[in-house]
This record gives sequence, structure tokens and C-alpha cells, in this order.
Amino acid sequence: NWKTDMYDCYRNIGKLQTAESQKKAFFKITESLGLDSNTMPVSRRPNYGCGGAMGPAQFIPTTWLLFSDRVAQLTGHNPPNPWNTEDAFTASALFLADAGATLQTEAGERAAAKTYISGSPSCTRSICNYYSNRIIALSREIDRIL
Repeated sequence: NWKTDMYDCYRNIGKLQTAESQKKAFFKITESLGLDSNTMPVSRRPNYGCGGAMGPAQFIPTTWLLFSDRVAQLTGHNPPNPWNTEDAFTASALFLADAGATLQTEAGERAAAKTYISGSPSCTRSICNYYSNRIIALSREIDRIL
């Protein structure tokens, strides 16, 4: 939960975010949805980064707030909910498009994948390289099948 999994190690589109800013955003989101922040699940810390991500698309709170207005416009859910599948994956599509996926090139897709996992399109950490390589391999497999 937020009490144990939101702490000082976040990156959000290249900017270091504090645990306090994540908590403040988390409380804003849960309050706007009428949810009890103490009962809403967030991710545990993985070995490569931070915990505290919300919902099926695993948005950290400050990143969710960057996309919530656009998600509301597209889904009609106001406020949108990061634990709602439609809202979460609409936000993911927007995030990936903004991060380079709309270029429809391997470089654009790789940048989008790295941004999604780390907040930085130029991340060189092993998890970023692994994740982006896996995404490219899956994309090639889908293209092969189609």
C-alpha cells in the first residue's frame, strides 16, 4: 500500500519526483474518486525501480495526473480512474504515443518502451534495454503473424 511502497526514488518524464509528491498526487486521485487511499492497491517495489504504481497499466500517481484530463475527454469518465481498465489503457496509449510510438519506427517504439518503464527515452539501464528489446521482439512477432 502507499504507506510502505511510495518512497523517494521516482522518475517522471526525466524529472526526479519525491515520495511526498507521489503521495500528494495519490491522495488527490483517490479523493477525487471517493476512494479510501488506505485500501487502494499499489505495486510493490520491483528490483529495478519504485513501487506505488496504480492499476493495470501501472501508472505512478504524478504521471497519471498528466494524462487524466485527456483520458476523461476520450472515455467520458470524469474523473478517470487508474484502476479502471478502459481508463488505464487509454492513458497508456496516450503515454506511448507521446513518447514516440506514433513515429511507427523501431527507434520510436524503443524510445516509447524505455519511457514507459523508466520515464526516460534514453535510459541505458539493463531493465530498460531488456524491456525495450522484448517489446521490439513482440512487435516483430505480431507483424510476422499479421
